[in-house]
Amino acid sequence: MATAVVIGGGVSGLASAFYIQKFLPKYSKVILLEGSSHIGGWVNTTIHPDGGIFEHGPRSLRPVGEQGRNTLQLADELGLSSYALPIFRSDAAAKNRYLYVKGKLCALPSSALSLFRTLPPFSKPLIASLVTEPFRFRSKESDETIHSFVRRRLGQEVADIAIDALCRGIFAGDCRYLSVAACLPPLHDMEQKHGSLCAGAIFGSKGPKFKTSGLTRRAEEDKWASWSLTYGLQQLTDAMAAAVTNTRGGEIRKDTRVTSIKSSPNGKATVISESEGIEADLVVSAIYSKDLAAILPTSMKELREDLSSLPSVNVVVVNLEYKDNVLPVKGFGHLLPSSEGGPVLGIVYDSCTFPEHNRKGCPDSTRITVMLGGSWYNQLLSPEGKLPSGPELVWIATQAAAKQLGIRSHPIRSHVSLQTECIPQYRVGHVNWLAKVEQAVDQSNLPLKLVGSSYRGPAVNDCINNARKMVEAMRPV
Repeated sequence: MATAVVIGGGVSGLASAFYIQKFLPKYSKVILLEGSSHIGGWVNTTIHPDGGIFEHGPRSLRPVGEQGRNTLQLADELGLSSYALPIFRSDAAAKNRYLYVKGKLCALPSSALSLFRTLPPFSKPLIASLVTEPFRFRSKESDETIHSFVRRRLGQEVADIAIDALCRGIFAGDCRYLSVAACLPPLHDMEQKHGSLCAGAIFGSKGPKFKTSGLTRRAEEDKWASWSLTYGLQQLTDAMAAAVTNTRGGEIRKDTRVTSIKSSPNGKATVISESEGIEADLVVSAIYSKDLAAILPTSMKELREDLSSLPSVNVVVVNLEYKDNVLPVKGFGHLLPSSEGGPVLGIVYDSCTFPEHNRKGCPDSTRITVMLGGSWYNQLLSPEGKLPSGPELVWIATQAAAKQLGIRSHPIRSHVSLQTECIPQYRVGHVNWLAKVEQAVDQSNLPLKLVGSSYRGPAVNDCINNARKMVEAMRPV
């Protein structure tokens, strides 16, 4: 029987181990190695003794598309269906999203009728951009920046304000550098296949069929916009970890940093940590590409250089809790376009999205999360290149809440998390970069597979679905 070693205990690593056990029974041993004491990667939930919940990373999942339906199916398999907390499309947290522009909160269009009205910060109704979109020219380039793509198809104002802010919220990155083909493949494919976004939306494929049962059916029938779990998203990664360790041959070793991978003459590989070496028939790397580069054999110089070239950003997450209901509006939250300046990316209204996560016995408390940094992380640093202290970062976040939401009171609880190199930045040409990297891996003498946020999407749904597809591709015909 064979041994599979998974490097990295984040979402991608856990999903890879889970699906190997499910689909590839020939691997009698599945050993997951995590260099830290935390399993779950950037998914990290704090549950306070009074029941209040702070999410320090991802906080909700979308149920749509192949990726979303796959995660719902996984949650079903893990026995989490009774813990699902949906946000329905009719909820304020789904309908109401805001931009903060020129000192004002501006509601984004939330209905078909609102597309015909001029809503700040835009100078004309958004329907004007949609009506002309089918007549815009198709790019002859295989890739371009998100900003260039949207400016060409929907106009300068949509690109400068709405898409700029959206990319700061999703990727903590600058849309003037991010690749549309890699970051927003559905939009890129719509233009390539149908000539326009409108035509693609009408005539495009709905994607592969998923059996509609359990949570998938509930999400469709009840019209979920997004969802979480009773005890936060870490409940999902904890359940994956439990499933791996409770399945015969599954093992998770924390605080086990891999220092190198060496090839063996028999087609296997030896995964070496600070304490031991494990001979593996299959190695799955679920860590950041730059970290993988550091442990590959020195003979793979070009591949190491390519893997090391992928940039990423740091994000500071500041959770704040206030007494009473202090939000001036109801909604998911607001984002700031880069034209506003400064390192504040946006604020999530956690108490509005998931009031079930408020402290027990205090229904009127307010939880928000202020996101700082990303591609603008350097604006947080001192002239000496130092990040402000925890209390100083809380002060920056509370000042942002005061200015942008009018919250003048002091928080009764706070938490600061620095997520170092947490979101890879897919620059123009990323798709070609990935093809080159995967070809080099295939031609190497290592039984190595790549998954994780470095390659085909940084979102939780992407990471889980890509792990499943990687494993299923190895199933015997």
